[in-house]
Amino acid sequence: MNKKILQQELLDEIESAREKMHQMSISNQRISKEVVQISTYLDKLLNKYQLTYYKNN
Repeated sequence: MNKKILQQELLDEIESAREKMHQMSISNQRISKEVVQISTYLDKLLNKYQLTYYKNN
């Protein structure tokens, strides 16, 4: 697969996780298990993006 396609898929997943976390934080406390889980997942995605697309620049 093209690197640009993989990059866009990762960006799409990051945006989806960010939106889900935002919605969950509206209806749950920010320290709820669900919000912390999606936040941790988002952190992992962001770290993966940074390591994959910025370490070689």
